[in-house]
Amino acid sequence: MMPDDPSTNDNLSIWNEQPILLELAINDEGTPPDNSSWMGITAGVAFSIIFHGWLLFTLSGLAFEVRERSDREPIETVLTDPPPTDIPLEIPEIKKYELANPGDRETEVGKAMNAKSVGVEFSNNPVQESAPVHSVNMEFATQKQLPHYDIPQGRELSKTVVIPGTTGEGLIQMDSALDRVTWEIARNLQEKKVLVVWLIDASGSVVPQRQALVKRLRRIYGELGALESAGQLPRLEQPLLSGVVLFGAQTTFLTKEPTDKIDEIITGIQSAPTDPSGLENVFSAVGQVVDRWHKYRTDNGRRIMVIALTDEAGDDHGPPLEMAINKCQHHGVKAYVIGPAAPFGRRKGYIPYVAKENGRTYQLPVDLGPESVVVENVDLPYWYEGPQLTYLSSGFGPYALNRLVKETGGVYFMTNMTTNSELSTIGQFDPIMMKAFEPDYRFGSPADFAQDLTKHHLRAAVVGMAEYSQTTNLRGQGTPQLEFRVRANNFRQQFTEAQKSAAISSLSVDNILARMPPNTEKLYAAETSPRWRLAFSLDYGRLLAQKVRAFEYNSALAQLKGSYTESDINNKVNHIIFRPDKELNYATSMRKQARIAEEHLQRVIKDAPGTPWEMLAKRELKDGFGIRLVERFIPPPPPAPPAVAAITKPGPKIRPEPPAPTKPKPPAAKPVEPVLPKL
Repeated sequence: MMPDDPSTNDNLSIWNEQPILLELAINDEGTPPDNSSWMGITAGVAFSIIFHGWLLFTLSGLAFEVRERSDREPIETVLTDPPPTDIPLEIPEIKKYELANPGDRETEVGKAMNAKSVGVEFSNNPVQESAPVHSVNMEFATQKQLPHYDIPQGRELSKTVVIPGTTGEGLIQMDSALDRVTWEIARNLQEKKVLVVWLIDASGSVVPQRQALVKRLRRIYGELGALESAGQLPRLEQPLLSGVVLFGAQTTFLTKEPTDKIDEIITGIQSAPTDPSGLENVFSAVGQVVDRWHKYRTDNGRRIMVIALTDEAGDDHGPPLEMAINKCQHHGVKAYVIGPAAPFGRRKGYIPYVAKENGRTYQLPVDLGPESVVVENVDLPYWYEGPQLTYLSSGFGPYALNRLVKETGGVYFMTNMTTNSELSTIGQFDPIMMKAFEPDYRFGSPADFAQDLTKHHLRAAVVGMAEYSQTTNLRGQGTPQLEFRVRANNFRQQFTEAQKSAAISSLSVDNILARMPPNTEKLYAAETSPRWRLAFSLDYGRLLAQKVRAFEYNSALAQLKGSYTESDINNKVNHIIFRPDKELNYATSMRKQARIAEEHLQRVIKDAPGTPWEMLAKRELKDGFGIRLVERFIPPPPPAPPAVAAITKPGPKIRPEPPAPTKPKPPAAKPVEPVLPKL
């Protein structure tokens, strides 16, 4: 059927208009519609009745199940592992090694325990410590001094923590270090029983520190008892045992077994002999302590704390150190060190010693560092007046001792304790600032470190420059002659001799700079370690500064030799003084090198404020790279009057006496070789 079929349209109109037609079945006049309309209405109604009847019949066959509501909770199934058949008596402790968190220093200080010896807090009235005495003073802004530690009174154990694995807690006094060690013992006692091993240096240089420890021990253990009485520590049977061990060339156990009697501990330290060998095998001693007393950990569940007291870096680096670390880690032993600050970029210090046998002075070496696995700084002297900063503090302890602390989760407490007052390091630095420039303590030996250097060419260049500078005599090639009093017949010779020192210094610097790779700028940009970037900029900047100064000095002398005449020396200039100047006045061809040197040194000052690198860079920039001449004329003294010959009368001639026979001289005695002490 086509869409335009009239019949189709009529049916659709009827279906669609059915409701309307029902309402209009009676017209307005009240007369029924005609027959044709009535038939359409009848057909629509019939169709509708049939359709709805079928729909009702179909729906009546559907059935719906009505469930009753249950008030019971749904069942949940939880899957668990089967219980172990063999339950250990003690869950092994998992050691956590954390880096120092600077944010912890901002923790609000609570109360500390009775007297002033527990915690790590800062006090409003710190105990001031005397600074090292030096022959010269710094001419530029010195480092801001940090407050020293003193603990306010109270009986509640402080919640301030020392971060495990911390390698530098600031320079503090010996008593303050012992106070903080006391707090560490108390903190560990809150968790379980503790065995404390006092590992003491047997060398004669530590005798004063041993005496200080004896005076402090009774107070330390008294405060720990006060904490237990106050409920700050759990009441356990023999919660704290202690042992005393002496180390030198050999290890001596002053207490055969750990004890809880304080008198035995103090007597053991007081009666400890002094080791004259000068050897300090501290890492071997740590390993022997763990071997002998680890049963207190494995059998009794005690935490073991080894607290070493020393004033040097130790002599048994290498395998003994690694063995000590492995044993401590295996048995959960924490190592703490109370020791000195390592000098910045220097392995040894030297103490003058006058031998009583012959009166001569000898330089005795002392192992103090370095703070890194190898020396990273070039050994250069400074020109002109001012401090040489030979024993500038690095802000860290010696590398090997720091590695022991770092790997076992202990703390290194830097003190002002040194073998001799002349070795006291200069400078005190904020440990939070220094944390960003901490050495890499991953390396157990120089060989491991050398293997890592093959991947970092800039670091290899820094180490190469530093090592070569140790083999040259640059330290003896400091400030050259700066004042000349000349005469007409010798001024050129004096200037020539002075030029030799500058030429030697310049040659040494050139040999060091030859160790640098050609693409240093790209390597510097790719270096990610802030410490190595500082080391490179400081070393490179100082070497270039030394080179520029030597050229300026040499060029100034060469010009003086050609510009002065004998007449000038006799009448105008015979006294020449060299002064530092900010501008290059003679070696103008070195201005580019001078600019590069200043850029690197200024970069150090900008990137590392309040650090040893900044102090060394400022000291180098304190005096300019150029030279300014001060010319003076000092009139020569008038000639002496001629001597008047005395008039004497001739007298009788006297026959001289014959010479007396000479006795043969006895053979010279062999010089007595002095017995030098070992430090």
